[in-house]
Amino acid sequence: MDYVDVLYAHMYDWSTPLEEICRAFHEVIEEGQAFYWATSNWEAEVIFETLAICERLNLHKPIGAQNQYSMLVREDLEIEYENLFNKYQYGLVAWSPLAGGFLTGKYNDGIK
Repeated sequence: MDYVDVLYAHMYDWSTPLEEICRAFHEVIEEGQAFYWATSNWEAEVIFETLAICERLNLHKPIGAQNQYSMLVREDLEIEYENLFNKYQYGLVAWSPLAGGFLTGKYNDGIK
Protein backbone atom coordinates (compact mmCIF):
# COMPACT_ATOMS: atom_id res chain seq x y z
CA MET A 1 0.00 0.00 0.00
CA ASP A 2 1.40 3.39 -0.96
CA TYR A 3 -0.75 5.53 1.34
CA VAL A 4 -3.73 5.52 3.68
CA ASP A 5 -6.61 7.95 3.60
CA VAL A 6 -6.75 8.58 7.36
CA LEU A 7 -4.08 7.72 9.92
CA TYR A 8 -5.36 7.52 13.51
CA ALA A 9 -3.42 8.41 16.64
CA HIS A 10 -4.87 5.89 19.06
CA MET A 11 -4.86 6.79 22.77
CA TYR A 12 -2.89 9.95 23.55
CA ASP A 13 0.69 9.29 24.67
CA TRP A 14 1.26 11.47 27.73
CA SER A 15 5.02 10.81 27.62
CA THR A 16 5.47 12.33 24.14
CA PRO A 17 5.30 16.12 23.72
CA LEU A 18 2.16 17.11 21.84
CA GLU A 19 4.10 19.30 19.42
CA GLU A 20 6.21 16.28 18.46
CA ILE A 21 3.07 14.26 17.73
CA CYS A 22 1.66 17.07 15.58
CA ARG A 23 4.91 17.46 13.64
CA ALA A 24 5.15 13.70 13.04
CA PHE A 25 1.67 13.47 11.56
CA HIS A 26 2.29 16.60 9.49
CA GLU A 27 5.43 14.99 8.05
CA VAL A 28 3.56 11.76 7.20
CA ILE A 29 0.99 13.80 5.26
CA GLU A 30 3.63 15.94 3.55
CA GLU A 31 5.43 12.77 2.42
CA GLY A 32 2.20 11.51 0.85
CA GLN A 33 1.86 8.50 3.14
CA ALA A 34 -1.56 9.67 4.39
CA PHE A 35 -4.11 12.24 3.30
CA TYR A 36 -5.36 13.11 6.81
CA TRP A 37 -4.80 12.31 10.45
CA ALA A 38 -7.30 11.89 13.25
CA THR A 39 -7.46 11.07 16.93
CA SER A 40 -8.84 7.99 18.65
CA ASN A 41 -10.03 8.08 22.25
CA TRP A 42 -8.33 11.39 23.07
CA GLU A 43 -9.76 13.78 25.64
CA ALA A 44 -11.39 16.86 24.16
CA GLU A 45 -9.05 19.27 25.96
CA VAL A 46 -6.01 17.56 24.42
CA ILE A 47 -7.58 17.86 20.96
CA PHE A 48 -8.20 21.59 21.49
CA GLU A 49 -4.53 21.98 22.45
CA THR A 50 -3.52 19.93 19.39
CA LEU A 51 -5.54 22.16 17.08
CA ALA A 52 -3.99 25.28 18.63
CA ILE A 53 -0.46 23.92 18.13
CA CYS A 54 -1.19 22.97 14.53
CA GLU A 55 -2.67 26.39 13.78
CA ARG A 56 0.26 28.19 15.43
CA LEU A 57 2.87 26.15 13.55
CA ASN A 58 0.88 25.90 10.29
CA LEU A 59 0.74 22.08 10.47
CA HIS A 60 -1.92 19.71 9.16
CA LYS A 61 -4.65 19.49 11.80
CA PRO A 62 -6.47 16.33 12.78
CA ILE A 63 -9.84 16.09 11.07
CA GLY A 64 -11.86 13.96 13.46
CA ALA A 65 -12.13 11.42 16.21
CA GLN A 66 -12.79 7.73 16.58
CA ASN A 67 -14.58 7.21 19.89
CA GLN A 68 -17.06 4.85 21.47
CA TYR A 69 -20.57 6.16 20.88
CA SER A 70 -23.95 4.51 21.25
CA MET A 71 -27.28 5.03 22.98
CA LEU A 72 -25.60 3.78 26.15
CA VAL A 73 -22.37 5.78 25.85
CA ARG A 74 -23.25 9.31 24.78
CA GLU A 75 -22.52 11.92 27.40
CA ASP A 76 -18.76 12.33 26.90
CA LEU A 77 -19.06 13.05 23.20
CA GLU A 78 -22.26 15.06 23.30
CA ILE A 79 -20.93 17.36 26.02
CA GLU A 80 -17.11 17.39 25.86
CA TYR A 81 -16.83 17.25 22.07
CA GLU A 82 -19.72 19.58 21.19
CA ASN A 83 -17.46 22.60 20.59
CA LEU A 84 -15.03 20.51 18.54
CA PHE A 85 -17.84 19.33 16.29
CA ASN A 86 -19.40 22.77 15.93
CA LYS A 87 -16.42 25.14 15.92
CA TYR A 88 -13.93 22.99 14.02
CA GLN A 89 -16.29 20.75 12.04
CA TYR A 90 -14.42 17.88 13.70
CA GLY A 91 -15.64 14.55 12.36
CA LEU A 92 -16.58 11.38 14.21
CA VAL A 93 -16.22 7.70 13.43
CA ALA A 94 -18.11 5.84 16.15
CA TRP A 95 -16.93 2.50 17.41
CA SER A 96 -19.25 0.02 19.08
CA PRO A 97 -22.45 1.84 18.02
CA LEU A 98 -24.44 -1.27 18.97
CA ALA A 99 -22.68 -1.61 22.34
CA GLY A 100 -20.97 -4.86 21.44
CA GLY A 101 -24.25 -6.34 20.19
CA PHE A 102 -26.19 -5.53 23.36
CA LEU A 103 -28.50 -3.07 21.56
CA THR A 104 -29.41 -5.69 18.94
CA GLY A 105 -31.04 -7.93 21.53
CA LYS A 106 -28.32 -10.50 20.99
CA TYR A 107 -28.03 -11.12 24.74
CA ASN A 108 -31.74 -11.10 25.66
CA ASP A 109 -31.51 -14.79 26.54
CA GLY A 110 -28.15 -14.42 28.26
CA ILE A 111 -24.67 -15.14 27.05
CA LYS A 112 -24.26 -18.58 25.50
